[in-house]
Amino acid sequence: MQVFNKEELENLSKIEEANNRMEEFFLDKRSKWNDNINPLFKIMKENFTPESTQKIIDIQSSALSFRQALNEEISLFLNKRAKEDVKLKKIKQDKFLFYATGFGLKTNMGEKSILIDAHTAQIERSIQLIDTHIEFLRASSKNLESLGYAIKTVIELFNYLK
Repeated sequence: MQVFNKEELENLSKIEEANNRMEEFFLDKRSKWNDNINPLFKIMKENFTPESTQKIIDIQSSALSFRQALNEEISLFLNKRAKEDVKLKKIKQDKFLFYATGFGLKTNMGEKSILIDAHTAQIERSIQLIDTHIEFLRASSKNLESLGYAIKTVIELFNYLK
């Protein structure tokens, strides 16, 4: 008995290709974010003097700008994830109805769950890819927040030493 028809197999193949492209896209995005953020942390390793306060202010400004951009990107991908959740729930509903009423074999809930999981695996992968990217963005934002506190501490130290 064939569980997937030709149309479903083609659709799953398209989703898998889209997931592979999404994975490459996220890898590229993470690489670009790392290229933007890592230099800020490298600059913080330098020995600062009161004369280098402009450099510190520039780092702080960049960190704030990057945090804002990260927050916007997090929001964008949370919206995308919500759309994928809706799609996943709809497919689960459709497949449950199919396996409960039109499959031709009587199945219990555990068997239905296994069969439905096969239909939803690629969409769940999409959600996991988005979740992983969102976690990266949140961690990067938190790192920039810590950098901001470190900069604030350096500025306070300079003010104290004056």
